[in-house]
Amino acid sequence: MSARRLLWAHRYAEAIEESRRLIAIDPNDLSAVDTMASAFRALGKYKEAIPLYERIGACEQSDKRVLGRPGRQTDISCLYWCLGDHEKAIQLMHDMVEGVLDGSIQFGDAAGAVTQGLLLYYMGVTSHSNVETSFALNFMRNRARRSAIKSWPGQIALHYLGDMNFSDVLVAATGKRDLSEAVELSGVKLLSRRHLCRALFHDGVGSRAQGAEKHCVTRMHECYRLENPLIEQEWYMARYEVEGR
Repeated sequence: MSARRLLWAHRYAEAIEESRRLIAIDPNDLSAVDTMASAFRALGKYKEAIPLYERIGACEQSDKRVLGRPGRQTDISCLYWCLGDHEKAIQLMHDMVEGVLDGSIQFGDAAGAVTQGLLLYYMGVTSHSNVETSFALNFMRNRARRSAIKSWPGQIALHYLGDMNFSDVLVAATGKRDLSEAVELSGVKLLSRRHLCRALFHDGVGSRAQGAEKHCVTRMHECYRLENPLIEQEWYMARYEVEGR
């Protein structure tokens, strides 16, 4: 079985070993490096994952044929957050948001690169930084003026801005208005699980911002109980909330 398939089968230790074997054959096998980084992160070995993501990001950003790539700074920022280095995590995420605004970063999600703003908002709210929270909200307002905001995960930004309720976000994420049905669907459909993970997490953050910490904790547990979708930063942040804080 390939390293990538081992990763998606949640056989993380085996994915690491197979990635090591491939890298020994070809040290420039970035796919294997990426798989190893993802497996280390899934195992909670964040320190081991960071230099791998840094290597991948540096290679992506050095490609002169495709300018404006963000590298792996979002991954790295969230890893530092989960390691407890919140100051460094916030600075990296803040720089990403500024890069989107000034045009130096030209690649992002389908909603106009709101992802970094969503994560920065979580970091700002959780660290009680009014400066970062306001900056993230202003960024979301900037993105909301663009038609792309109608694409996922733009609905989450609209939820934060008070323009969409959680039920409508749930429908955008999974096509279901009932949470239990959405959770059931997420068990068999990866894309629904990925979207639901983010919807639950950010609804919790919104509750925290309003002082409803009990509801936030409930949402974090619901997010973390989902099978690890591997790609979404929010699942790891939820794990940090449940296990690491």
